[in-house]
Amino acid sequence: MNDIIEAEEVVAARGVKVAFGAIKALDGADLVIRAGECLGLVGHNGAGKSTIVNVINGGLTPHEGSISYGSDQNRHGIAAARASGVRCVFQELSLCPNLTISENVRIMHATISGRNWRGRALAMIRQTLDEIFPGHGIDCELTIAELSIAERQMVEIAINFCRTPDAPRLVILDEPTSSLDAGLAEQLMDYVRRFVRTGGSVLLISHILGEILSTATRIVVMKDGRVVANRPAGEFTTRTLVEAMGSVVKPQDRQKLENRKAGEKVLSMPARRGEGLAFEAFRGEIIGLAGLGGHG
Repeated sequence: MNDIIEAEEVVAARGVKVAFGAIKALDGADLVIRAGECLGLVGHNGAGKSTIVNVINGGLTPHEGSISYGSDQNRHGIAAARASGVRCVFQELSLCPNLTISENVRIMHATISGRNWRGRALAMIRQTLDEIFPGHGIDCELTIAELSIAERQMVEIAINFCRTPDAPRLVILDEPTSSLDAGLAEQLMDYVRRFVRTGGSVLLISHILGEILSTATRIVVMKDGRVVANRPAGEFTTRTLVEAMGSVVKPQDRQKLENRKAGEKVLSMPARRGEGLAFEAFRGEIIGLAGLGGHG
C-alpha cells in the first residue's frame, strides 16, 4: 500500500466535472494513476467511466477541476496526453480496415518514418504480438479487413504497447477482452501484470469482475459520475465489489420484469448437461443471445 502511495503520479484528474446539458457525466470525480500499478475501474453503464477516460486521454476538457500528466499541470489535450505516454485501446476498435497492419502501426506511431519504415513497423508489431499473445498465428502482412474480430482486437492492443522506442507510461484498456476467448484473455492479463511490474501503468475497464480482481492492484468504483470506492484490490471480493457498484434497476423496472415473466411460457429448456442456466421464453419477450465463437 505504501509503495502505491509513494509512487510517481502518471496522470491525475482531481475534482473533475463534465456536464452535457442537464446531465452530469462527472460530478467532482478524482482519479489518480501512479507508476507501477494496474488500476481497475468499474461501475455500471452511465457511471462516468468513459467520460473520465476521455478526460485523461485529452479528448475532453473538464468544465471544472484539473488534469495533470506527471508534474506538468500546464498542458492539456490529446497531443499532451500522447506526449506524456498515454495510449488508449477503445472498446470500439479504431484500426483502418483497408490498410495493412504495419500501415496502421505507422498511423499510431508517427516517429516510425524514413527509409524502410514498413520493415521496422512490421518487426515491431510482430515482436509485441509475440510478447503479449504467444502462438497467436497472425500474418502481420495482411490488411486489417482480412483479420477476424479477435485478431483485430489483439493487433490494436499490441500497437498500443509497442515501444517506439520508448515504452508507453499508461495504457488504457477499455473492455480489452470483449472479443477474446478465455486463453487469449489470460495471456493479456498475464502481460499486463508483467508490464506493471516493470513500472508501467494500466487503467483496466472491464465488466468481467474476475479480470479486475485477479489483475488490478487497486480498484476504483464509480457511480453517478463520482468515485464511491477507492481501495487496494485485495480488500475487495466479487460480492463487495458488486455492493459498491450498487443497483441500477429501478423498482418500476423490476415490476415490468415480473409482469412479463407472469405471461405464458412458450419455451423451456433445461440447463445443458446440468450446467449454466435453463432457457425460458415468455410471450411478449425479445431475447438476445451473445457469446464468442465456439460458445454454442
